[in-house]
Amino acid sequence: MSFIREIEADLDWREAELASLRLMMVNSSISEREKLVLFRAAWSLLYAHYEGFCKFALSVYYDQVLVLGIKCGQLPDPLRNHALSKTVKLMRNKPIVEAIDDILNFEVICLNSDPVFPEVDTESNLWPNVLEGLLEAAALNVDEIDENRYKLKTLVSRRNKIAHGERDIIIDFSYYEGYEIAFREVAYNLAIAIENKVDELSVA
Repeated sequence: MSFIREIEADLDWREAELASLRLMMVNSSISEREKLVLFRAAWSLLYAHYEGFCKFALSVYYDQVLVLGIKCGQLPDPLRNHALSKTVKLMRNKPIVEAIDDILNFEVICLNSDPVFPEVDTESNLWPNVLEGLLEAAALNVDEIDENRYKLKTLVSRRNKIAHGERDIIIDFSYYEGYEIAFREVAYNLAIAIENKVDELSVA
């Protein structure tokens, strides 16, 4: 399976699960109280898919960069810096003689080495600025994050209230649906950005 098909398949099952929940939410045979419970559950699930998809897609992206066989020194600056971040931190903590030796041999030790990307850390609260930071490190850009910034912030904020047992009420289906659309716009465009960047790296 190609890397982009992996990402598409992951998004497909998430979309299918959300679609099933949408059918339940618009079911006229359930009571208003039951709908309120479903809206809260749907909000939590929507956040889980937002965070889960972003983390999965970025992980697949980094794996694909490794498949391309590009050395650290040949990567775009943000990707190179991200791949070397752990190595450089370790160098800083070495005794001065060892650190100087590493600096003198930096090209061999680091720039000519295979990249080692840190695990994607969503910080358990994938605020828009956290996602933008992850994408900046990955040399990716998704304009739809800024366009949906308020909705993404609200998605995280209200999910936290629900997760912490607060009585945060989602008013109706149309309100919820706007946030699902925001997730979909960010997710699809993240997938496109990843595909385009891999294509770009492949011919560099």
